[in-house]
Amino acid sequence: MRSDKILVNHLVDLCAAKGVRHIVFSPGSRNAPLIVSFNDHKDIECLVVADERCAGFFAIGIAQEIKMPVAICCTSGTAALNYAPAIAEAFYQRIPLLIITADRPVEWVNQGDGQTIAQRNVFQNYILDSYELPQESLHQDELWSGGRIINEAIDRCIDQIGPVHINFPLRENLYGVTDTYTKPKIIQSVKTKQQLSSEQIESIATGWNTASKKLILCGQLASDESLNNALNVIAEDESVVILTETTSNLWNPKFVGCIDRTIATFTDEELSGFMPDLLITIGGAIISKRIKSLFRKTQPNQHWHISEHDGHLDTYQSLTKRITCSPSHFFHAIKSKIKPIQSGFSTLWNGRNLLTEEKHHEYISNAEFSDLSVFHSIMDYLPDNSNLHMSNSTTVRYVQLFNPIRGINYFANRGTSGIDGSTSTAAGVSYQSNKINTLVTGDMSFFYDSNAFWNNYLEGNFKVILINNGGGGIFRIIPGPDETDQLEEFFETKQGMTAKYVAKQYNLNYYHASNKKELEDILVSFFTTEDNNRPSLLEVFTPRLANDSVLKNYFEALK
Repeated sequence: MRSDKILVNHLVDLCAAKGVRHIVFSPGSRNAPLIVSFNDHKDIECLVVADERCAGFFAIGIAQEIKMPVAICCTSGTAALNYAPAIAEAFYQRIPLLIITADRPVEWVNQGDGQTIAQRNVFQNYILDSYELPQESLHQDELWSGGRIINEAIDRCIDQIGPVHINFPLRENLYGVTDTYTKPKIIQSVKTKQQLSSEQIESIATGWNTASKKLILCGQLASDESLNNALNVIAEDESVVILTETTSNLWNPKFVGCIDRTIATFTDEELSGFMPDLLITIGGAIISKRIKSLFRKTQPNQHWHISEHDGHLDTYQSLTKRITCSPSHFFHAIKSKIKPIQSGFSTLWNGRNLLTEEKHHEYISNAEFSDLSVFHSIMDYLPDNSNLHMSNSTTVRYVQLFNPIRGINYFANRGTSGIDGSTSTAAGVSYQSNKINTLVTGDMSFFYDSNAFWNNYLEGNFKVILINNGGGGIFRIIPGPDETDQLEEFFETKQGMTAKYVAKQYNLNYYHASNKKELEDILVSFFTTEDNNRPSLLEVFTPRLANDSVLKNYFEALK
């Protein structure tokens, strides 16, 4: 049986017809017709996550893993506002999230009725588009209009890849059902690929071949074997340097995969030799503040940004050309047109990268027990062919100091870089993944998103490593907060909590360690625990007052 509301059923059938296979509900009454009808459709899996903030991020995780659109649906009122952090993340990461918010009748907005707020366009700054459906949908024109709106909204979510909002005012009775309903009209959307013409390729190749020092800076990307293969060819040119971060999900021994530890060694006298004539950027957000500061300071003569979606993204204040196509298409298109130049540019960068790698290993092998040494141990024990999820803020930065591991997929919420939702997103990925999914998180991010465990979809492939240093350690590392009298209370937010009782509440396998030997003894079996029906949590306690000095001394040792 389905809801007796016609447009509700049209929405369900059009979602299924256009490839939406998962919807994450949060309980409520106003969205009851949607719950009833979606749950009746055999091709759509309905999940329930009570906390809307967690539900939004959980859906992002599913979408990241299956690379298809995922819907979320909540009741009216402030429930919708709790989606906002996840929607912003989906917008800046370009993740196809279809947001369906049930609403009260429009005439009751701002009239003192319960669970009624102004929901139309409520996410307008963080979505591709916003739509509102007719609330009474009995006249044929209303049904036609509603069907057209639904077709357009779902197509925009899929074709332009990003969050789209459908607000749905619904009148009572909310629980009426029927076994007869009309099928909607499906409007097909034909998406074409953006490709360079032969004339454009020739022009771009000419510009490329006139630059003796070219640097390709890769931001956040989903794993893309085709792109990786094209860059493998490009990397053979001695005039090309390719910088990646773990979130780029690109790997080649000739790529420079640890940006911060390499450029931390540059002196003012030698800086110009490392700077490119042509900077090419691909992918999403860059984690390294050092590289952003460096390029804003040095201003490359030419900067090309390659993306199917972004506008004039000028992160380094030096943009000279925007090229609208996928990075994979771009590099495959020009690779046969490249004329190698014997400039020694890549030799310079790779030589410095190898030197800092040696100093890195030398320092780490003698470092005292701290956040840095814990990350070294974790990276050593990660299972092959698994997923690594990194929370913000210090976690994702520490991981960048270690060479990317071939076969590991790296995930992080770097669209907005907030601490909210890291655990929920990792849980969403693990729900759809047949790999081991390891989340490495700090205590502030962990406790902030502890409701991520409040659902029925967590399995034994979800492994959480919580590095508990008693507060927001990032504020002891970045310049500024450590020089104020308010550091511990207002910035670091010093705390003495433990996750032991969180694990007990949510029936997680719980382990803890307070030194290197304990940690490595546990890591040997942590990823292969016999109780595979439950997620596992390993809490590692590190010295709050030592971590910042260990890291600062690390960068000094690299020089």
